[in-house]
Amino acid sequence: MNETSSSPCTVSNYLSLCASSKLLLLVPGFGLNIFILLSLVSSLLGRRSKIKKNVAMFILGSTSCNLVNLSLWPLTIHWQHHGRWLLGARMCDVMVGAKHLTSSASFQYISFITFSIYLTVVCGWGPLVNSRVFLALQLIFPLLPVGLMELIEWIQGSSVDHLDPVNLTCFSFINDEVMRILMMVKTALCLPLSLYFYAHILHTIVLSAKRTQRSQRSNVHLAKVFSLISLITFTAHVPGAVFALMKHTSVCQEMVRDFLLDLPLLSSPVILLCMNKELRNQCLLLLRRNPNSDSVNTKSISNTDEQHNKLNMVETDKIQR
Repeated sequence: MNETSSSPCTVSNYLSLCASSKLLLLVPGFGLNIFILLSLVSSLLGRRSKIKKNVAMFILGSTSCNLVNLSLWPLTIHWQHHGRWLLGARMCDVMVGAKHLTSSASFQYISFITFSIYLTVVCGWGPLVNSRVFLALQLIFPLLPVGLMELIEWIQGSSVDHLDPVNLTCFSFINDEVMRILMMVKTALCLPLSLYFYAHILHTIVLSAKRTQRSQRSNVHLAKVFSLISLITFTAHVPGAVFALMKHTSVCQEMVRDFLLDLPLLSSPVILLCMNKELRNQCLLLLRRNPNSDSVNTKSISNTDEQHNKLNMVETDKIQR
């Protein structure tokens, strides 16, 4: 049974503060993710779309998961505002399961973008990356941890009740060892692996530039981008993961943990913008859109992209040799 203690804080005041905080973050969270989605659709509908289909699917998957997760926030805000969960145990389990699935899937879809770049640039497996079968396997992969969790609970012959019938609180991690294990795998394996991919990709490109005696200016810029992405990723995921691995029974501590685990919903759109130049350019076009500036912006961005693509083609060609 899920049990929480009301000490050591004034629960009603603290829950009200948490509800207000989530309410303030709800609007920018929806705004960022919807803006990314609109930019992606606008780019795909354009005549000169340069976003690869597999990358577009991962961006669509990550953003859609974030929006589904954010749409569940009003349930949390409702019970925090009233000081107790009023929608029953079944709805509590559904909300916890949906939030866990969408949060995990969003992170993995972003990681798959890096993995695809790694396979193309370092391993030279471009045809595999562009394969529809490989893409389909990556899209359904986030379902595997959920299936594994259900299998473990079935083998153990027990299920976790996320609703505390005494205090009427609905949390993800109290007494849920399976979720803690999955979070430990993500923190100890997936995050360092993503950092390794960035470092190896950059190392490969730098070596290629040295062999052909080309300028390292673009590689310095790429190193800064990878460093920024890594910093944002670790800052958004590590604090929540550390709290998730700690065993707490306080309602206030669980609220801090729940809040930290939702931070990636705001950071993932920023990471996507850092990762994909075409998406970033399309966002700028939408922000500057007016009848007089469309042609000027499109021409300027097209010229920049043409130079960028030529550089990428040379880099990839030299590396694969």
